[in-house]
Amino acid sequence: MAKNLRAKVPKSTKLVICEVNKARRDEFLATTYGLLEVADTPKETAEKADIIITMLPRGHHVLDVFTNPSTGLLSIPKTSPRKFFLECSTIEVSTSVEVGKVVANSGLGDFVDAPVSGGPQAADAGTLTFMLGASQKLFAKAKPILALMGKEDNIFNCGAEGAGLATKQINNYLNYVGFVGLCEAMNTGILYGLDPKVLAGVINVSSGMCWNSLHQNPVKGIIPTASSARDFEGGFPTELCKGVIDMAVQLSNQVGAKTVFAPALQHVFEVAVENDKCKGKECRSVYRLFSEDGGKALD
Repeated sequence: MAKNLRAKVPKSTKLVICEVNKARRDEFLATTYGLLEVADTPKETAEKADIIITMLPRGHHVLDVFTNPSTGLLSIPKTSPRKFFLECSTIEVSTSVEVGKVVANSGLGDFVDAPVSGGPQAADAGTLTFMLGASQKLFAKAKPILALMGKEDNIFNCGAEGAGLATKQINNYLNYVGFVGLCEAMNTGILYGLDPKVLAGVINVSSGMCWNSLHQNPVKGIIPTASSARDFEGGFPTELCKGVIDMAVQLSNQVGAKTVFAPALQHVFEVAVENDKCKGKECRSVYRLFSEDGGKALD
């Protein structure tokens, strides 16, 4: 995302980055060209930038980045120029709404929840999907900024504050329900003796096709860019995936929506985060729980 921003904003615009992972920060600085400046704290970032994009692993990280009284984004002087906060993390809706209220009460700027979908490949290609919870006025302000990192046609205003995250969580839930179904289908076909490449080809031109079957088939050797091709190293880890699934189920429960797949889906990932086949791996490594040892890990 940040590489696309630097490449597409005017050359005279300075991009300020704040990254706690030093190795990742140094790699970015070494491979990205243009005006760049490092900020050591969120506060320093807010002192140097007018448009601030945040993406963090969990809700408590977002809360701290915004509200820490010493280092947070909102710890700058109240007389500072107004900021535009685009919060792209996948966190609890309630946490995002809370942060939005704190921003509004601070008088320091405007806040929009704008989670993304598409994964590392879309981030690198600048084709991410963005789901916003914002007024029409703030949506119109945010869209050209987000279009630097995503497809303009795939930037949606989902409703009021929090609606972007609700949409994201519903999409996540459906995505992983579909992926577990794909795991079951591919494993069944292989055990029957079908050629997995032929089976995948049939699925992808038939009614069983889904995003994961097209881009992330869990059987190694079918899709060269899938996480299975790199033995599930790197990418979105199993532990964070479990978190987003739990958030989606929490949302369903909160609104009283009937679910039947939720318990089974949560069970798969509860097992996965404790199993060495999946622990610390890319989340689609859960296929190993189906395909290895006769699936006994899921009993």
